[in-house]
Amino acid sequence: MRKWITFVLTTVLAAPAGAAQNAFFGWYGLSAGGSLGTLSPRLEKFSWSFLNQARLSHVPQAQFADTANKLTENLVFVQFNYRFDDQLHVGLGYTHDWLDRFNENRAYEEIGWRSHPTDWGRFTTRTRLEQRVNSKLDSNDMGLRIRELLQWSHPLPGWPRVDFILNDEVMWYLNSSAWRSDGFAENRAFAGFGIPLAAKIRLTVGYLNQFVRKGTSKASQLNHALFVNVGFHF
Repeated sequence: MRKWITFVLTTVLAAPAGAAQNAFFGWYGLSAGGSLGTLSPRLEKFSWSFLNQARLSHVPQAQFADTANKLTENLVFVQFNYRFDDQLHVGLGYTHDWLDRFNENRAYEEIGWRSHPTDWGRFTTRTRLEQRVNSKLDSNDMGLRIRELLQWSHPLPGWPRVDFILNDEVMWYLNSSAWRSDGFAENRAFAGFGIPLAAKIRLTVGYLNQFVRKGTSKASQLNHALFVNVGFHF
């Protein structure tokens, strides 16, 4: 198992650096979620989730006034889901993103599936379609972005309540807009751990590798991020 985990880590985190610029960030979040069935038995198949995530640049960058530990972005996600069963769901969500130079309003739709636990671990896949609108641009200049996530998790030997997590998410624009030309936009690879802190509180912590194609050019950005999230389940 250890050799297999080492191989997967090496493969997933080996992003195409090339001549990419590098930067180090911290992504720090608080999330919550639960079933709407607590309000009414008729809503037992519906659920909600909320996430607030702050992103800080921990090294000086010219685009952020060469200031270290600067808050560059803060995101708020709100989502409602309908569960067909304990594996398949569809969801509608909204994100408001405060960035260093402008704000973004983003609606999205998603479909997700999660396997039952097996000896090989647990697999999750999610497909999300986003409609991105820049507050400083014409609202008709909308960027359509599709995101495909694949995640694998497995309890650690000797620590059955702690999960080792690997995931990879690819983002692709379906149209050309002020956001970006159509085509590949970004890849995010993550390796980390899910750790229970209390009965309904869980910590997710790990390393995130973000490879971004910048604008319509061939330039790219390779970001390294410490990912930390504390999640509450109700």
